[in-house]
Amino acid sequence: MAKQDPPATADRHAEWQIGTATVPITPDADDPHHLIGFGARDGPMDGVENDIRARAIALEDHTGQRLLVLSFELLFLFETQREFLERECAERWDLKPESLFIVPSHTHYGPDYDVHAEGLEPDYDRDMELIESYREFVDEQLVAVIGEALEDLEPASLSHYRAKCGIAMNRRRPIEDGIGFDPDPDGPVDHDLPVLTAERPDGTTKAILFGYACHPTVGMAYSNEVNGDWPGYAMEELEERYPEATAVFVIGCAGDQKAYPQGSRELVHRHADTAVTAVERALVTEPKPVRGPLKLAADTVALDVLEPPEDAQNEIGGEVTDRRPYPLQAIGFGTDLTFVSLSGEVVADYSLALKDELAAPLWVAGYANNTGYLPTKRILAEGGYEAWQSFEDGRYASSTPERILTTATALAERVGARRRNVEGRR
Repeated sequence: MAKQDPPATADRHAEWQIGTATVPITPDADDPHHLIGFGARDGPMDGVENDIRARAIALEDHTGQRLLVLSFELLFLFETQREFLERECAERWDLKPESLFIVPSHTHYGPDYDVHAEGLEPDYDRDMELIESYREFVDEQLVAVIGEALEDLEPASLSHYRAKCGIAMNRRRPIEDGIGFDPDPDGPVDHDLPVLTAERPDGTTKAILFGYACHPTVGMAYSNEVNGDWPGYAMEELEERYPEATAVFVIGCAGDQKAYPQGSRELVHRHADTAVTAVERALVTEPKPVRGPLKLAADTVALDVLEPPEDAQNEIGGEVTDRRPYPLQAIGFGTDLTFVSLSGEVVADYSLALKDELAAPLWVAGYANNTGYLPTKRILAEGGYEAWQSFEDGRYASSTPERILTTATALAERVGARRRNVEGRR
């Protein structure tokens, strides 16, 4: 039986126009796609366990300013993909680049759609024709879902909620000879689960946006069927419980966060249920109205990349050999809520640092562009997977976190966020 939606406040519906849309991006089950996300997989996919989708939420404030939230169930948002969507949205709907908030779910159970060959082993078996065909299909579907969401605009009110969710644990355990790829109960973790809802004037829920910092890797490498892992099932379950709503997952700073226990379909569903329960726990708290106007800001900083060291796991590297552009984005809903969108596989320290610096309510998202793991100084010194997996040709310099956090804080302040008082910091 479908649950009753929370009541809406009628006098707030003139503030926003909200549109939603969903399209499938599931590959043909008979095509020999290879799934990406785990290097240990052998052979093409075994089929489709569950459909994967792209979902969009379009928002327009009373001034006509627009924001498009696009979430899709694949591993990464590639830089060339972002550039393509920016061009299409500018030409078709006159949307500015900073109006696009795009996040992949980071599921490790989707097809290979990386049309680039950089960084791959020479003998890596790839069907480029199949990859290019699927990438073209995905890009077409992403443009289609954006258009459908913009055509669906109707009056609605926005409310913000917050709860905690405990499925994630830090995966960097100190061991005798370095850092192991194992659960660490004492490592940094961000258990915040923010929720943003859109309600129609009749009280039904039109959209549920929820975030959490945790890898979608519960099925592990031996699961070789297409699915969205726990976030995919959580979105699906929320849409069953709120049948007139579109549910959208926004991954947080999950670079060093995994769900435990793991390794079976049953556990995938259990973690999805836990996330859904956390969303519903948030929804029983007092709603906080989210008003406009929308304020949008974006910037790009250059991150130093150091030459690769001889011992890739335990040394930091030497001279700067490259500089990589790093995009950041901030979205302000008046002074009621601020989004900060970071690129790459940012670790939990980044969101915790921003929440220490900036006053709530603050929502920190990751994975906005594929720029590798973003370690902190501590992680660079400790070594381990997140420290040396940034690039084949080097790794980020120790200046990386300061450059990211300084720019992210400035962008957040530009769109309405406020710094904490010293007494208010953790």
